[in-house]
Amino acid sequence: MGLLTARPSSAKFTEDDPCFIAAEERPDWQSLFGNRQPLKLEIGFGMGDFLIAMAVREPHSNFIGVDFSPDGVRNLLSLINNLPLKNIRVVYGDVREKIPLLFKDGELDAVFINFPDPWPGKKHFQRRLVKPELARLIARKLAPQGRLYLATDSGPYALEALEYFNAEPALQNRDRVSGVSASRDHLPKTKYEKSFIYAGDKIHYLEYSRSASASGVDVAKETISDFIEPDKKAKNNDESLTIQFKAAEAGAQDACDLKIVADNLADAGDKQWAGKVYKKAEARAQDSLDLNWLAQSVAQALGDQLWAKELFQKAEARAQGSLDYNWLAYGVHETLGDKGWAKALFEKAEAGPDNVRELCDLADSIAATLADKDWEIKVYRQAEAKAEEYSGFCELADSVYAKLGDSRWAGELFAKAEAAAADCSDLLSLAERIGLKLEDMEWAVKVYRKAENMTVNSGDLRDLADGLYQIVRDGPWAIRLYKAAEGKAEESYECRWLADSLCEKLGDTEWADKLYKKAEDKAEAFYDFLWLAESLREILGDKGWANAVGKKAKLKAKYPSDHSRLVNIL
Repeated sequence: MGLLTARPSSAKFTEDDPCFIAAEERPDWQSLFGNRQPLKLEIGFGMGDFLIAMAVREPHSNFIGVDFSPDGVRNLLSLINNLPLKNIRVVYGDVREKIPLLFKDGELDAVFINFPDPWPGKKHFQRRLVKPELARLIARKLAPQGRLYLATDSGPYALEALEYFNAEPALQNRDRVSGVSASRDHLPKTKYEKSFIYAGDKIHYLEYSRSASASGVDVAKETISDFIEPDKKAKNNDESLTIQFKAAEAGAQDACDLKIVADNLADAGDKQWAGKVYKKAEARAQDSLDLNWLAQSVAQALGDQLWAKELFQKAEARAQGSLDYNWLAYGVHETLGDKGWAKALFEKAEAGPDNVRELCDLADSIAATLADKDWEIKVYRQAEAKAEEYSGFCELADSVYAKLGDSRWAGELFAKAEAAAADCSDLLSLAERIGLKLEDMEWAVKVYRKAENMTVNSGDLRDLADGLYQIVRDGPWAIRLYKAAEGKAEESYECRWLADSLCEKLGDTEWADKLYKKAEDKAEAFYDFLWLAESLREILGDKGWANAVGKKAKLKAKYPSDHSRLVNIL
């Protein structure tokens, strides 16, 4: 599935709903909820399923969700009213602006951040949600012993967030050993989260408490998958392995966990026991996604096509949107080989999408499953009609170029993306696409010139210089911008990233040395010294200097996990 990036809008948005809070000043939460129950915040609630599950599970807590998607706000309000729930309030906007307005210091009992957009790449650093400023803000707003939870499918993003939260003196990491955990069985799984788990992808979890004593910090818990080691699967009659399977079954929190246990039992050769656990999973299935993946396991592990078909039928009855029907169509086709049913499901999926991402995913699935080129193009045309923002036009153009090989159409979409570009980062990404995919250097240069007029900081100037050097091979222009970037570099990471570029792009180690020294002088937190030491070792190739900076990082280390990250440096 593709990733549609999004960012906060400055547009005004409001809803005439008692659960919607048009936050222009600090709310009186006690009056709004009619009680003094604990306040818990979800940042970026997406589909709203996690917030709903938590509100149902904890009726004696009050929940606030903040998101910048108008569609997401409307969807969550509809879910709240349909249940109905009295302990949720919804706020629209950029959480970085809303948190100071909404909450007093020490007022929040918990903060949840589930799968924030990782915005990979240096040029999108400013758009990432989790940065030192947010870490400090959350630490202030959490009550004593309040908890912070973060989940992401991006390993690099998890490690970056780990460093920022670890650097906050008021926050204590609940997993002192590794810093990042592989499970969190005490919280409900989001639908997005389950889609990764079912696909076999790894999720990274962080958990912090405010002002917790070191003696109260927990170690990482075993995950369901930890109970089954691949080299032990053949020993299914081994007593210790049986005990582990029983413990895994007893510890399963939901249908997703139970399916994993049953899959491992089937792999170990005990299909009878696996069948019983699959039955338990069916009984605890919460949505179409659970039933869809369960059907595939039942067919593959047990060879039971009839049961699989019944599960797919139940999944179809519970499907709630385009993605559900899309995923289900793929499962039905791959598992049962039923093209007719798959086509009918794709038709249902086509009727539902409201955004470019889902339509691009649908077009890709139709092409891969049914090889229907005309239908694929039709869906892409629907996506073009719905596209309004830069990210939508770019994602669609990327798909059209990669899947159809249509450079002309992709160029038309890139032109629309250029008109919708909001900042320097948008234009830099666009120029790179135009240069590499369309090989239109004249157009790329024009976009780079626009980007230069929109630069606001050292990072923008460095990224622009990198693009000019790599894509259009204009060394003098790039050097001029690198010099301008040096003049604006204020933070340690800005000096370090600029030095990295000078080493990697220009091979100018003398200039880079000066900037690395500036980065060292400006470094304060553990992560500043850690990442600088890594650059010195891996990019500059100066192991001695890297070791010296690593020793400074060691003095700032707070957890065993910090020391483990210094192993390759010291």
